[in-house]
Amino acid sequence: MSSTAQQLLRSQRDVLLEWTRVHPAPLLRWLWVLSHAHYLSLLERSPSNAVAQALETVCASEESSCGFLQVLREVQDYYCEELQVWVERHCRERTEGTKETKPVRVEEKKKPKSLISKLFKGKSKFTVTPEVKAEEELKPRRSVKSSHLRVPLSAHRNTLLERTERLTSYAEGGGQASNSASHIEIRYTDLFVTEDNESFDSSQHEYFTLASRRARIYAHQACQRICPRHLLSPQGTTGRPPKRVKVKGIAGIGKSVAVQRLVYEWALGKHMREFTCVFDLRFRELNLMKTPLSLLDLLEDRFRYFKTVLPDLLASPGPLLFILDGLDEFKYQLDWNAPDRDIGMDSKVPVSELIMALIKGSLLPESSVILTSRPSTDAPKRFFQRCCVVLGFEEDQVKEYTSKFYKDPKVAEKVYNYILDNDNLFVLSFIPLYCYIICTALAEFFSSQEDSDSRSLELNPPRTVSEVYYCYLFTAIKHHALKGKAERNTLRSEVLSLVRQQLTNLGRLAYENLLKSKIMFDIQDLERYGLTPVDIQSTFLSQILVPLKEERVEMFSFFHLTVQEHLAALYCAISLSKQGHIIQALDFWCFGEIPPPSTSPTSLLRQDLHLDQTRVENLQMFTRFFMGLLRTRLGGQLDGLVLAPLEVGLEGEDIPTRLGIWFQIQFKDRQLANQTALNLLHCLMELHMKEVTSRVAPEIRSLNLFKIKLSVVDCTALHYVLQFSPHRLKELNLGYSNIGNRGLRRLAPILHRCESLYLRYNCLEREAAILESAVLKSNECQVKKLFMCGNNLGPEGVLELWNALEQNTTLEELYLDITGITERGTENIVNCLSKNTSLKTLTIVGNDIGEVGKRRLRELGHRRPGLQIIGNFVDDLGLLKAYLDWVEEIRDDRDQMDSVKNADALQSILKGLRVGADGENGEGGEGENTAKALELETKILELLNAPTHFNHIKSPVLSLTQ
Repeated sequence: MSSTAQQLLRSQRDVLLEWTRVHPAPLLRWLWVLSHAHYLSLLERSPSNAVAQALETVCASEESSCGFLQVLREVQDYYCEELQVWVERHCRERTEGTKETKPVRVEEKKKPKSLISKLFKGKSKFTVTPEVKAEEELKPRRSVKSSHLRVPLSAHRNTLLERTERLTSYAEGGGQASNSASHIEIRYTDLFVTEDNESFDSSQHEYFTLASRRARIYAHQACQRICPRHLLSPQGTTGRPPKRVKVKGIAGIGKSVAVQRLVYEWALGKHMREFTCVFDLRFRELNLMKTPLSLLDLLEDRFRYFKTVLPDLLASPGPLLFILDGLDEFKYQLDWNAPDRDIGMDSKVPVSELIMALIKGSLLPESSVILTSRPSTDAPKRFFQRCCVVLGFEEDQVKEYTSKFYKDPKVAEKVYNYILDNDNLFVLSFIPLYCYIICTALAEFFSSQEDSDSRSLELNPPRTVSEVYYCYLFTAIKHHALKGKAERNTLRSEVLSLVRQQLTNLGRLAYENLLKSKIMFDIQDLERYGLTPVDIQSTFLSQILVPLKEERVEMFSFFHLTVQEHLAALYCAISLSKQGHIIQALDFWCFGEIPPPSTSPTSLLRQDLHLDQTRVENLQMFTRFFMGLLRTRLGGQLDGLVLAPLEVGLEGEDIPTRLGIWFQIQFKDRQLANQTALNLLHCLMELHMKEVTSRVAPEIRSLNLFKIKLSVVDCTALHYVLQFSPHRLKELNLGYSNIGNRGLRRLAPILHRCESLYLRYNCLEREAAILESAVLKSNECQVKKLFMCGNNLGPEGVLELWNALEQNTTLEELYLDITGITERGTENIVNCLSKNTSLKTLTIVGNDIGEVGKRRLRELGHRRPGLQIIGNFVDDLGLLKAYLDWVEEIRDDRDQMDSVKNADALQSILKGLRVGADGENGEGGEGENTAKALELETKILELLNAPTHFNHIKSPVLSLTQ
């Protein structure tokens, strides 16, 4: 009968709903009658409603009803035995002869250039890894035909689906979010993953190191973007897939979520179908293994449904994938240099040796392994065929994330635009977890409902990092503390007073353990600080502490290191009331100095504490939070938490005055390291008190941030502080800081006051030349030396500089080495610089200005005999020596060594040396200049021809003697 399939589905609707509502996704995923948008909309519903709606849709026709039965037959292994019996009884004959199900395909859209890419370079250099044909064969299929493996593998897929199909959300009270929009296929946003070729600087807070890395990649590297599901795709000229892959990234960057998505897609049968089985192991769980065990023991303990079939499964290791997540959380020491042991599947060894053998390939070498870790706990690259780094979101992904976070598209657009317009939030937003915190903090400020919630915050939308985190914390407190206790517009002080003791205990836990670099806590740790698991489950604390529930031990941690840092800073901000104690604490946190017992130090500084330089630098985010929260306290916004008012000093000075004096002393009397100076500038910006900054800024007469990679927020902090100085700045050295055009725009209002301005190798382009030209034209310009070497200003940009110099009367030295000047860039040089009276030195080497350009330089020399023009390297011994020092510096600096920009620069220098060696009339240079030129050429050739460096350069390298 034509309506048999329809009638069957309608008559069996209730029982099918009961059987499939546990995991609707495997069934819904393959229904060809559902568009992708319809599929996602069903996932937003409750499971039973989703299947009910799908049944309603497919029952519209006999064809679609038959298609449903065919899909149900293919995915029956995901469901209970009763359904499988029903399928075998009802579906075999009905599905014979029906057409194959059409998969739901997700179309990949071309993305426009993002603002973040423009922020660092301006041109997109990313290429997408080719798709693997095997993964594009999107058809449902039963997992394994072998009956004794099919059942446990089906149980395994179901277990993984149950564990991975939802993203944990902290906005609904910890644990898994109640709203169905947290389904991983709805909320997951792709990450920026690329090849990793760099070492990790453990002396910096990992967030700052990541920001530097992103700046270098956007500025220099022609990256290949890697989709996480293609980590094991064939690579290079061999065409063979890598067997061992390492993925590193800082906390909160999305490594574990990406792994969760990979496991989910495999369990759903969507991707990585070349693997028979995926074993996901977390190092948090492996920490529980205290006695020697074998691989069989480990997998039997973790996946008990495999107990009887593991030997058969491991007998063919080729299609097996092990995902080892979170090496940085492993408590056991790994000796990577230890000789390999002969370890078999049943060899009982310590878990550290077992994992080491699996990673190094001495155990199951034919299997595949993906290892994730934070950069601070790295595994040697020699054991991996592919090493990748997760760099978070690009701007398009930030927009996608906000649109998925808010159900109201108008609210999402407002929040996204606010993030774009705020440098502090914009730079933070590329880290997924920061993006989550920002979206949570901003939710009520941009609500489309005109209610009293936003007014109850008594705050404007947050601008600084500490304000964002405080708004996030207060949102969490308000949503939990007020349940059944007060109205939603209750004053902040009353809300905070309800949770004062719990928040104080939590802050003390955060602070004291932050100083020890401890991030994992057991129940005994919590109890020592007056906290219990019941508190965490029933109060706002579930927002802050995430239970890491294992089979035998329950551990807790703050869900991100910065949350621990913020709560630690809050604890200190509400605990310190005496001015002297605040100053002691700042000396300790910023410089590791512990006051002597005779000074009655604050209880926050125990005498047994010791901070080495690395730990001091790792407290930089914490100190910024503290300064921001101190301002919050001074503004009365911590009332309800503090028990005592801030004391006035002996001479009647208030806190802002005392802080101003402290900062003044640091910049005046200390020899500050570059990173320390930058951190103090950020502290001043977070404090955001004009009376403090106005006292400090005049003491900053020079600032050297050479080779400190600066984000836009760093440039904003520089501008914020220096704008309050009435004096000129003797020197501002931002060489090799990767500030880009956007960073330079943030500094524009203060550049005219810099006597010596170093902007070498900063990824600057024509826009920067236009901006600098405006500075030189300013009547207030005090710039005497300007270094623009190594930036791609191009001919159009340099023409702007010549025009500005026509009327400038301050600039004495201008360095434009290797700036992309061509013959066109010299068109107006004679006319403009002939009228200039101040310029004494012009360096223009390393540019291809052609014969016409050289002729113009000679003419300029005749018209301005007092102007020293250095047009080639051999002419100036001092320049040759400077570049020799620079090449030596590059040799020892990996950041510069791996830079495409510097490789191009070296090629330009070689070309300039050849031209200089030939001489203006075909005669070579003589004496010391020629010897230094040959020495420089030799050292550059050694760098360029080294097999492990600059291997992306294809052009032939010639010598001066050829």
